[in-house]
Amino acid sequence: MKLRLLTILFFTCFYFPLFSAPVLQNLAMPDTGNMLPEYLPVISAQAKRINPQLPAQVAENSGLILWRNKLWTHNDSGGEAEIYAIDTNTGLMVQTISLPQAENQDWEDISQDQDFIYLADVGNNRGTRKNLIVYKVAKNKIPHSGDTQISGIGTIRFSYADQIDFEKRMNNHNFDCEAIASYGDSIYLFTKNWENQRTKMYAIPKIAGEYKISPLADFDAGGLITAAEFSPDGSQLALLGYADYVSFMWLFWDYEGKNFFEAKKLRIDFPDLVFVQTEGLCFTTEQDIVFSCEESAVPPMRFRVNTDSLKSIAFSHLGDYTANKIQISGIPPTTSESIHLDILELPEANFSFELRDRRWNKLIEGSGKKKRLQRKVKLEIKTADLENGLYFLKISSGEHSIIKKIKIAH
Repeated sequence: MKLRLLTILFFTCFYFPLFSAPVLQNLAMPDTGNMLPEYLPVISAQAKRINPQLPAQVAENSGLILWRNKLWTHNDSGGEAEIYAIDTNTGLMVQTISLPQAENQDWEDISQDQDFIYLADVGNNRGTRKNLIVYKVAKNKIPHSGDTQISGIGTIRFSYADQIDFEKRMNNHNFDCEAIASYGDSIYLFTKNWENQRTKMYAIPKIAGEYKISPLADFDAGGLITAAEFSPDGSQLALLGYADYVSFMWLFWDYEGKNFFEAKKLRIDFPDLVFVQTEGLCFTTEQDIVFSCEESAVPPMRFRVNTDSLKSIAFSHLGDYTANKIQISGIPPTTSESIHLDILELPEANFSFELRDRRWNKLIEGSGKKKRLQRKVKLEIKTADLENGLYFLKISSGEHSIIKKIKIAH
């Protein structure tokens, strides 16, 4: 579809943030809809972006741990059988550890305990895999600096006792998994249920072997779970995911034994992280969480939240999302012939905008400038020629961007 010139009317202006970056073409994520249970507490918040971004070598990063004051990560399906150490200050890759005896069919998460690192080759988008495995790497084999190869790794193989159908059902079943977390003598798995947006919890022993595991609990996550981790003292569990293209996180605390889902809980939606494929998560202190994204609507990068602050927002009923660099109003959730909105605040006078489809293909683009004394800028984008469906409007100014979902229905 050719690009069209948009009608821009200028009035006034302020300012609001997010991110700007190259995008990954042809990324398609499912429209999961609003499946959030109403009886669970929910807030909206903004995660702090950590600069610099992650290196291009981990554009498909899919898990995080903090060890030896470095962030360790890996790429997912199609990546090398390697883990990478990232300097927390510079964002540069400082070590590569190769595992020649392992295979990266679809590595989806990483976890650790005092003695071992666990790598989960558990991705199962089609629902057909019968070779699910967690690799067990001894930490004492990893040097403090320098690249190396490690042999003699352990293998923990498993299958789901409740899966009897292995027919290919691409992104339409409940036996995918992208999240593991070490806790006590077990590794806990939290499934990515494409079909019903819930998550099932399983546990496997940390001892190398082969196991058939049954679900221990089930939780209505209201989206697709992509990462999990416990705080260093084990008192909190965090689950990361996305729903309807928006990233979210669940926090659980004050649980008894292993009844994590029956504990106090809080859901945090990140409305600024739209079409951002968040996949890695770790605690850096007992209260601080860093999570990361693959290259998607933004480059691979890290974000930070504090669990105490999030709970404080929830308990004080201050959970409304407020941005502070780019502010817009009047944008309708559903439109037909055109999109009308007011740009209220920008970090710089010049701005650009683009409308993309669900596969992140650019359909419309334009630019404008805010005059110094204007209070807002009125923007109209003609959409009469677009098909019905979900679209994404991105507005950028300086180093900041905002992305909003737009539904077109004629």
